[in-house]
Amino acid sequence: AEIDKVLKKVAEGVETFEETLEKIETSTNANQKDKYESDLKKEIKKLQRLRDQIKTWISSNDIKDKRALMDNRKLIEQQMEKFKAIEKEMKTKAYSREGLIMSGRMDPKEKEKAETCSWVTDRVEALSIQIEALEAEVETLQAGTKKGKNNSSKERISELEEKIERHKWHQGRLELILRLLENGQIDTEKVIAIQEDVNYYVDENQDPDFAEDEEIYTDLNLEDEEDYFAVGMEDHSVTHDYDEKDDTPTPTKKQAKEPEPEPSPTKPPQANETAKVTSPSPQAATITTPASSSVQTLASEPKDESKSLLTSSTDPASTASKALESPFTTSIAEKQASAEIEGLLPAALADLAHSFEASKERALQKEVGFFAQQMLEASYQFMPEAVDTERPKNYAPKDPYPTPSYYPQAPMPGVFDSPAMFEKFDIDTLFFIFYYQQGTYQQYLAARELKKQSWRFHKKYLTWFQRHEEPKAITDDYEQGTYIYFDYEGAWCQRKKTDFRFEYKFLEDSELV
Repeated sequence: AEIDKVLKKVAEGVETFEETLEKIETSTNANQKDKYESDLKKEIKKLQRLRDQIKTWISSNDIKDKRALMDNRKLIEQQMEKFKAIEKEMKTKAYSREGLIMSGRMDPKEKEKAETCSWVTDRVEALSIQIEALEAEVETLQAGTKKGKNNSSKERISELEEKIERHKWHQGRLELILRLLENGQIDTEKVIAIQEDVNYYVDENQDPDFAEDEEIYTDLNLEDEEDYFAVGMEDHSVTHDYDEKDDTPTPTKKQAKEPEPEPSPTKPPQANETAKVTSPSPQAATITTPASSSVQTLASEPKDESKSLLTSSTDPASTASKALESPFTTSIAEKQASAEIEGLLPAALADLAHSFEASKERALQKEVGFFAQQMLEASYQFMPEAVDTERPKNYAPKDPYPTPSYYPQAPMPGVFDSPAMFEKFDIDTLFFIFYYQQGTYQQYLAARELKKQSWRFHKKYLTWFQRHEEPKAITDDYEQGTYIYFDYEGAWCQRKKTDFRFEYKFLEDSELV
């Protein structure tokens, strides 16, 4: 039921796509064409998502009859090709005023170069279409061979895989040519000279009487440029999925059980069975040497940097950040280099490259783990202690006064922090500390000692009171009688207050430990 829904959506999407495409072709307004092009792009994205779902079902073994799925997939890919053509036309705007002016002003050599670049791009895309069709056939055959042994299917799969490898090799050559053309490092005439041979390969390679020319790119000396551009037998998707990733599963190959000897220089891979898909030995040498040297460099970096961190004490923060940055940035660069190396290797060495990358990754993880341990040990040297959380107790007098140098400039540490010392102070001293050392530990100790001596603080009057005699009246809310209080605002002395009502809500009754 779900497959039927998707196929129905495909039919509706293709119909909408065709209608929008017809509107673009018949419209004469530039703004309307832009709008229709935007709508067309939305429709092709929807179809691409449906195509991804169909590809998943095609690769599944649970579905027996896959003909409808294959037909709908091809139908979507046809619409994608139409979209590429219309998009290219809309971008170039060859018949617009700007396009005519540009073509008129362009230098003949530049125009010839641009046309050649366009031709190379078109050939690369044509090969991509063929590769995707071959891969789809491989997927279908592989799904059938899993159910039972079929030698003819296996032979066909092997033949298709060789064709795919051959197409990808030609794609790599053409992409390298395109880069050289864009950078002005190859003559356009040399590329034009091979156009006929390349067109013959791309257009006629499926013909039973097809005979491939193995020396198409010999005169271009592309081997000398490969080291600079790192263009080899890269894996390309069938068609360009606009703003989306193509998740087409690639054919699986058997892993090599033992490492093979160094590849010997041979000709480029051929379509027949006698030729082996390999790569020239100079290219393989340039691939393996930088990779191994980069591993050695990576392995040595953490040791040196951690050692410098442990020995240096001038700027630990900057040293640590510098040491942390290097191995991980190197790791990212290594992964990018590995991806390029895998693209350069032929199929025969792909499995060996995978095992080499795995062992290199294990060595990298081991070195990074050792480096992290060294960094952790180094960080213990700068670990904060409990005393670092305390506020500094530097003495700062509120009203500084110039005194002789022999007179102490700061209170003696520890003397005025002892509760035993406050037990020896008289009442006036305690009141002085309480009112003139506010917000300090000494104020707390003075209040603590005053409470011990039966003084109570009145929060409303901010004054200390003490019973002169037993209260005349005591209730739950207040007590009333004669009290002694300390006049800190007036005469700085103790005074008597008769018939005073002390309400408990103004009593500071918090315990001072």
